[in-house]
Amino acid sequence: MARYILAATALPGHVSPLLAIAQHLVRQGHEVVFNTASLFREKAEATGARFVPFPAEIDFDYRRISELFPDYHEAERGPLKLMLGLRYLCRTMLGQKAGLDGILSGFPADAILVDTVFAGTVPMLLGPREARPPVITIGITALAATSVDTPFFGSGMTPSGTSEGRARNIAMHRNMQAQCAGMQQEFDETLASIGCPPLPEFMFDAFVSLPDLYLQLTGESFEYPRSDLPETVRFVGPLLAPPTKSFTPPAWWPELDGGKPVVVATQGTFANEDFGQLIGPTLTALKDEDMLMVATTGGPPVEEIPVPIPANTRATPFVAYDRLLPKVDVFVTNGGYGSVNHALSLGVPIVVAGDTEEKPEIAARVAWAGAGINLGTGHPRPEQIRDAVRTVLSDPRYRRRAQAVQADFARHDARREIATILDDLVSGQGQRRATA
Repeated sequence: MARYILAATALPGHVSPLLAIAQHLVRQGHEVVFNTASLFREKAEATGARFVPFPAEIDFDYRRISELFPDYHEAERGPLKLMLGLRYLCRTMLGQKAGLDGILSGFPADAILVDTVFAGTVPMLLGPREARPPVITIGITALAATSVDTPFFGSGMTPSGTSEGRARNIAMHRNMQAQCAGMQQEFDETLASIGCPPLPEFMFDAFVSLPDLYLQLTGESFEYPRSDLPETVRFVGPLLAPPTKSFTPPAWWPELDGGKPVVVATQGTFANEDFGQLIGPTLTALKDEDMLMVATTGGPPVEEIPVPIPANTRATPFVAYDRLLPKVDVFVTNGGYGSVNHALSLGVPIVVAGDTEEKPEIAARVAWAGAGINLGTGHPRPEQIRDAVRTVLSDPRYRRRAQAVQADFARHDARREIATILDDLVSGQGQRRATA
């Protein structure tokens, strides 16, 4: 059996997919070390992996992000917020590297798996190949690699492969890379401080092309086609949570089968400090509609929802999506990658309203795929939500497109594909060592 290190940026949407992979690998008999913030110790150990926390200087609690990184929290969406987020990644890189070095000193891993923006493997990826184990990045959000066929990541614009569109795309890349030049320099200076060469290309591209493999957690039907897609990228399908074993349905559960359209509204588990952004306006928008609404807060008490709970709404902190989503007609969300992929895996059309982190990119992909409506804002008006939900319910094309994505996803089994790729990679590594 093999030995794996799984290391994740300490945010729920980054940690959860790696936890699912860890659990699968442990069940296959592999030895796994999980490395992230102490906040996730209990969940990591529940997978059967051995948990090693980040070094103290980067062992943050994401729930205190507004306190720990006020400049990022308060910045408006756009290039400034993007660069502040990249600065956070850069400033955790050496701490993450130190943590990995400490693990590797006593645990000679056969491979290291990290999430999209985990920077601690970058120094080793810039060093001699024979001095490190294989590194596999798990693409837990929309693919950020630049391309002549796509606009700059973060713009929320859809792709164009025409000559005019490609000229637009190239101009956007040049402009945004110029704006990010200072951040790129900070990465390079940090690398130079430990004797590493600079990044060989723009940081968004380096994070995709440097690892041995980049396994994207979706199907090709939910990612923009690129004629210049890096060779490292493979699509393995969405990584869905395992079926819920212990489930006590709430008292209102039978109402889901009452014949009325079911609409779910959520802001996920991260961007849920202000339910006035989406859940509140959704409840206001649909309170007089002949439908059943389910509002999920992702953890905080439902009392934090800033509007009265309408008679046609059931509010809950958590609900098992694998049980709920098969009964849903429209999924209203701020665009978390995992939940959007989960809804599409079941053929559920989506209304998206997100403008934080990479959510505009995910919203744009929903519209591009034809599987829903992108409201183009993170603070929609109730009438915008009402019109969008009515449109999705009345126009069968949205459901058909969501079902087409569902069919594409059904070709994949992410856990099995990732495990097979790792087996092949590790066995190949062993053969190379034996013949060296």
